Amino acid sequence: MMASLPKMNFRHTGISTFDPDFLARFYSRWFGMVASDVGDAKAGHRVIFMTGDPEEHHQIAFASGRQPEWLGADQLSFTIGSLSELKQRAIAFHEAGVPILQQKDHGNTWSVDVADPEGNRIEIYTPTGWHVSQPTGWPLDLITESEETIRAHTQASARSSLDFMTRKEWMAQIQACIDAQRAAG
Repeated sequence: MMASLPKMNFRHTGISTFDPDFLARFYSRWFGMVASDVGDAKAGHRVIFMTGDPEEHHQIAFASGRQPEWLGADQLSFTIGSLSELKQRAIAFHEAGVPILQQKDHGNTWSVDVADPEGNRIEIYTPTGWHVSQPTGWPLDLITESEETIRAHTQASARSSLDFMTRKEWMAQIQACIDAQRAAG
């Protein structure tokens, strides 16, 4: 049993939608959010990532493919302070038998997704220090790989991406978009 829980903060949600572009326009107009990335996921779903905070890659992710009977969010997401804490959390989930749904290296974050007792997806992630366009999903093994191996792999993969930049450069770019959005009213 772990002595104490690390500090985690709720940061974003993913929502299945009939029309992600329509919702993106709505959230831009009414909440001042900007698209931080747009892409296609492996299942062929269009995904629009939106943020109103340059420190957060996205606060909402809209993905096409919503089914009429589905009314809820696709995931709840929490940040954690470091790769070391994320690795410790993943190992603790594994040892306790909490279902690990996936571990992903997104280039800009490392994450572990688990299922709560009712099967709801919970993502815990930490930033990497780099940025690449999303969605990106490289293999990750928080249970057995060392932190050094994980960092080296992510940095090499991120630097080989055409749109690579540091997290600080990306944050400045998003802040400029947010400022322009707010100035336009």
